[in-house]
Amino acid sequence: MRRAKNLRKVITCVLCLILPSTPLSLCLRLLGHKVAAGARIGFSFVYVDQLCLDRGARVGHFSLVCVKRVVLRRGAYFGHMNFLKGPFGVILGERAGIGNRNVVTRARLGVSYGPAYLKLGELTKITAGHKIDCMNSVHFGAYCTLAGAGTQIWTHGYVHSNCGPERYRIDGGVRFGNNVNVGSRSIITGGVTIADGIMVGVGTTISKNLYEQGHYVSGPLRRVELPAEPATRKDMKRVVAQNLVETVYRKHDSIA
Repeated sequence: MRRAKNLRKVITCVLCLILPSTPLSLCLRLLGHKVAAGARIGFSFVYVDQLCLDRGARVGHFSLVCVKRVVLRRGAYFGHMNFLKGPFGVILGERAGIGNRNVVTRARLGVSYGPAYLKLGELTKITAGHKIDCMNSVHFGAYCTLAGAGTQIWTHGYVHSNCGPERYRIDGGVRFGNNVNVGSRSIITGGVTIADGIMVGVGTTISKNLYEQGHYVSGPLRRVELPAEPATRKDMKRVVAQNLVETVYRKHDSIA
C-alpha cells in the first residue's frame, strides 16, 4: 500500500514536469486526484499525496510543492517559484492566493508531530517573498493580506538555559481573523491570535494576542523578564508524542 502510494506521488510529479495543463488534468484524474476542467498546473515539482483543484485553480511555474495535500478552491492559485515542503496540508479558499517566491516549511515528523495546515480563507493573499513556518498550523480568515515582502510567521521557538546546553521548545499555531492586513517585514511568533479588522504596521513584531481593532506598530526596545520554568506555567503543557526528538511544550490556546 505504501509502495503504491509513493509510486503515485512519483508519477504525479513526473507528469507535472513534462505535460502541459490540458492532458495533465486528465492524467491526474486517472491517478485519483480531483482536478476540475479548467484547472491548470505549470511546470513545477509537485510531489503530494492528494491534489484537489477546483475550476479556475492554478499552480504556476518553477515551484516545489512537496506536502501531504493541496486543496485549491475555485479560482485559488499558487504563483511562481514558491517552495512548500514538509508533512502538512495546504487549503486555499475561493480566489485565495500565494504569490511568488514564498517559502512555507515544516520539519519532518519526529521533530514535528501530528497534523498541521496552512489555511487561507476567501480572497486572502500572501504576496511575495514571505517565510511561514508550519511546525504548527497557520490559519488566515477571509479577505486578509500578507502584504509587501519579507514577513516571517513562526509557530515554534526555543527557551535556552542560562548555562549549559539545555533548551526546550514552545509550539503554538497562529490564527488570523477576517480582514487582517500585515505590512512588510513583520514578525509574528507562535501561539498568537490576531482578531478581525486589525492592521499590523511595517516591521512590527507581534508576540501576543491582538483582539481590539486598530493599527499596531512596534514600540521601542525594552527589557523583559526571562520566561518562567514551563512546569510552573498554567498556559503550557508538555507534548507527549511518539519519536519526538526534543522537549516540547505547547500553548493551551494554540490551534492544531
